[in-house]
Amino acid sequence: MNLWLRLVRVWLGTRRRPPLGAGGTSIIRMRAWPHDLDVWGHVNGGRYLTLSDLGRLHFFIRSGLARVARQERWVLPMAVASVRFRRPWRLGRTCELHTRILGWDDTWAFMSTEFRRGGKSVALVVTKGVVQDRSRAKVPTADVLARLGLSGETLPVPAEVETWAQAESVLTP
Repeated sequence: MNLWLRLVRVWLGTRRRPPLGAGGTSIIRMRAWPHDLDVWGHVNGGRYLTLSDLGRLHFFIRSGLARVARQERWVLPMAVASVRFRRPWRLGRTCELHTRILGWDDTWAFMSTEFRRGGKSVALVVTKGVVQDRSRAKVPTADVLARLGLSGETLPVPAEVETWAQAESVLTP
């Protein structure tokens, strides 16, 4: 199954799920296929980033953000991503992708997708992203939350995530 088929599966499979609040966790299952593997027989490091996109899409659909973004013609680009590998994911095995928001500030949202198998962490992807309008200007988080009916909701960025984000900004030219 290629990535387009996985995308359709996530999109259609989400319709049967209940709405997800800002503090919720989206969970989907993925199986490692031959085209996901590197020459050493485990899932390629870059594939984790691609599959975590599907986890975030699932979260965005269930939270209502995908619908609002389509209506407003917003885009949801990722600015920074980091992957931490803990154990190999091999051909034919499944992982659950647990995606959630770690926190947000005035413009940025921080999310994680943890790949789990048998209750153990396989890999963790942490991302920093933003919502942009048609002119590619950043949409304030308060405006996004208001459109989602979540005015006044707060989820402060954890200190360790803030430290990670600051370290990443030092590397930016």
